[in-house]
Amino acid sequence: MKSAVKYKVPQSEPFVGKEELHNLKKVIKNKWLTEGPFSLEFLEIVKKFTGAKYAVLANNGTLALFLGMLSFGIKEGDEVIVPDFTFCASASSIAFTGAKPVFVDIDGGNLNIDVKKIEKTITKKTKAIMPVHIYGQSADMDPIVKLAKKYHLRIIEDAAESYGVFYKGKHTGTIGDIGVISFFADKSVTSGEGAVILTNDSLLHDKLKYLRNQGRLQSGNFIHPYLGMNFRMTDLQCAVGVAQLKKFEKIKKSRLNIYKTYRSFLKNAPGLSFMEESHYSNFIPFRVVIRVKNLDKLIHHLEDNGIQTRGVFYPLHQQPCFSYLGYHAGDFPVTNKVRSEGLCLPVFPSLAKSQIEYLCEKIIEHTKKIN
Repeated sequence: MKSAVKYKVPQSEPFVGKEELHNLKKVIKNKWLTEGPFSLEFLEIVKKFTGAKYAVLANNGTLALFLGMLSFGIKEGDEVIVPDFTFCASASSIAFTGAKPVFVDIDGGNLNIDVKKIEKTITKKTKAIMPVHIYGQSADMDPIVKLAKKYHLRIIEDAAESYGVFYKGKHTGTIGDIGVISFFADKSVTSGEGAVILTNDSLLHDKLKYLRNQGRLQSGNFIHPYLGMNFRMTDLQCAVGVAQLKKFEKIKKSRLNIYKTYRSFLKNAPGLSFMEESHYSNFIPFRVVIRVKNLDKLIHHLEDNGIQTRGVFYPLHQQPCFSYLGYHAGDFPVTNKVRSEGLCLPVFPSLAKSQIEYLCEKIIEHTKKIN
């Protein structure tokens, strides 16, 4: 594999510039490096945009999910339902509480959790459901909420990839009990690392505030009413994040235009299909997912031509770290098929039209050979 800087078409590139640098200079000048003015501004912008009543910061999306699990009281012996097709962190945040992740296959069209398959996995040990909003599109939340009410379960939404994504008018991450949005470097909006935890529940908000800040509400106070940890962000990160949030509409427009360009260039590529768009959700592509035959050959072809490639998520039930759960390789046929056919195309805002055209030309060369 080449270094990312040597690729003609890299997979991802942060969209940062003078706005972020301006804010960082303000932080250095003010000498307030821990959570401070920019952290407060960051939270207020996120709350206003998403409509969440409460929001707290966390170091990253993985720890934010773990913090959400702790606020629910999830512990050893409990079970939490999660889609088989997601980044490993969704399930590892469950496992680190001592609870058991229970995997569910996905819808082959939109790649989100197959809501028709959730109920049969619910047991007396089930305490929560973690829908994951995949690749910038919402899972179908109404049936999940209905199941959660029926069985008295909590919902924690992994909305890591879906800032700006709405389900029937409600922002992802605000529909369940808790939602988590990540601001990792490749997300639509980034602070380098970091995340926000959303909730409309005042009691959960109080728990989250204690848990994330060493079991106290205010730093500098050496009395700790509860056990907690350090899940804080810095004002340096939030300074970058504020600049990103303020140009989100530009970022969104760019990503959607890139997606439309891919659809246009690849519309006649034989044997190629795109991830389906759901009627109940808008779509802000985290990546553009295509499915093709002979994926391995396509990957080699693209890499040989200076294009950095990335497959889709590896099935959780086949992850070595979850082998103790006892799943078999064929237990989740849809996830397996998507993995064998799926490829992520870059969609970062600075991606040039000439780069997209070059990438599409190389894809078409492959599809014409095998069809």
